Amino acid sequence: MAEPNLVKVIDVCRVTPMPHSPNSAAQTSLPLTFFDIFWLRFHPSHRLFFYEFPVSKTTLTDTILPKLKHSLSVTLQHYLPLAGNLTWPPDSGKPVVQYNEGDAVSLTVGETEANFDHFSGNGFREAEIHHLVPSLLASETRAPVMALQVTLFPNAGFSIGYAAHHAVLDGKSSTMFLHSWGSICRHGGDSTLMPELTPFFDRTIVNDPSDIEKAYLNGWLAHNGPNNRSLKIWESKSPPDVMLGTFQLTQANIESIKKWVKAKWQERQTEEPPSKKQKHTKEPSFHPSTFAIISAYTCVCLVKTRKLTTQKVHLFINVDCRARLEPPIPSTYFGNCITGCIIDADTNKLMEEDGVAIAARAIGEAIRDLDDGVLKGAKELIIKLLSIQKEGGLLISIASSPRFEVYKIDFGWGSPRKVDVALKQTGALSLSDSRDGNGGVEIGVALKNQETEAFASMFASSLKYHQVHES
Repeated sequence: MAEPNLVKVIDVCRVTPMPHSPNSAAQTSLPLTFFDIFWLRFHPSHRLFFYEFPVSKTTLTDTILPKLKHSLSVTLQHYLPLAGNLTWPPDSGKPVVQYNEGDAVSLTVGETEANFDHFSGNGFREAEIHHLVPSLLASETRAPVMALQVTLFPNAGFSIGYAAHHAVLDGKSSTMFLHSWGSICRHGGDSTLMPELTPFFDRTIVNDPSDIEKAYLNGWLAHNGPNNRSLKIWESKSPPDVMLGTFQLTQANIESIKKWVKAKWQERQTEEPPSKKQKHTKEPSFHPSTFAIISAYTCVCLVKTRKLTTQKVHLFINVDCRARLEPPIPSTYFGNCITGCIIDADTNKLMEEDGVAIAARAIGEAIRDLDDGVLKGAKELIIKLLSIQKEGGLLISIASSPRFEVYKIDFGWGSPRKVDVALKQTGALSLSDSRDGNGGVEIGVALKNQETEAFASMFASSLKYHQVHES
């Protein structure tokens, strides 16, 4: 297990936004939307970037750290809310993000003698990786938006870890900030940002005709209430035996599974009675997306590893609403603009030979149903999640997306050797682009120690099966 002194803290500093000009605004307030309020007390998102740079500690502290700190200060010019705090003023009906002059992002600088190759590898590692991400210390009345940590691995490289309050920004916004920071650092502190990295803050563009905000606010006020205005974040500690691992599906792997899934659904249509065939011919052809294939394949491997034959399986996925809203909002919108989608499945069916095809169909249809209204059912989302937790069964959540292109975040010392979402709960998954840029996907998974070998074996053997039987 991880040692308490795995990381030696060298410094904890506060990085303030560099002023645009002497006339820069000293105060900025950003109200939350219903997209944000949904995540009000959920645990922060954590991500780690490992950069291989085999130089001495002196070079790391005298050259790299000053560049990172200066470029961070410059980047925060464009992302002032990140230096602020989430508060709930007594005269406000909902929480707001408040930035005042002098507010800053906490940056922890640490050093470790741990093995860089072990931490930045793909094999299963103990959850000691969490020592490389900072804590986001929230009180009942105030919560910082973001905290950062740079950990030095002398003669090997360094890592950058962040904790971001999920009620202020989603994965797309947080990685846009990282891309911006990397760009400014790479260009020597030049504060110019490309349009695709310039955040859009206008909250009036988000419409709420169904009054979802009121439903979410009332839900949080009543939770451990009445009138519970606490901003305390839910505790989410890793069980002592959690292991984190990374698995890869190449573009060729994904295409093989797609062909197999399509073939299985064609067989099902052929075998069905005439009445059902007629129904299917009226439906659009089933073309599984890459996301549906990857999610289905990994979830079925997880279910078969655990040999769950009596429980329901619930898959929770996040859906980016920016392009799906009417009218659509800019892709650079800063904040949360995601909704959740819960897909229920029969565990026994997923255990069958056609389990991946069944899961892919369910995921694909759920996503297609969002075309009729991406916010359909959004009001009841929190209630449904809480009921699932109460009833039991396996809840599999999927974080992040390959579209964030995290392996292109370069601070001037090359692409990351490894990017990790610091998952804490067993059954949690994360997706990212592949480091080699060939269209493949990296899948992060958190499992109990006794499940790791079985899952790795299942993942590899199922891949061979689908390659052999793809047509």
